[in-house]
Amino acid sequence: MNNLLRFAFFPWIFIFPIVLILFLIAPLLIGFVVYKDALKRRVLSPFVWAIVAALVPFYIGLLLYVIIGVTQVDSGDHS
Repeated sequence: MNNLLRFAFFPWIFIFPIVLILFLIAPLLIGFVVYKDALKRRVLSPFVWAIVAALVPFYIGLLLYVIIGVTQVDSGDHS
């Protein structure tokens, strides 16, 4: 019985890092990259785009930024 329990938890050694990367590290990295890119392109609300890109599931936020966010450029005329 003890060997059965040891082998039952064995796949988690491989699954846990993959889940950690996909659902925690990748969104944080995507949010950081989108924020830096939005600052460079002078996109309106770079912080909001970073939050959207990081927190909208299944990388839809990143896709939205690529489609909509890069066209939303600040003209610099705030008079």
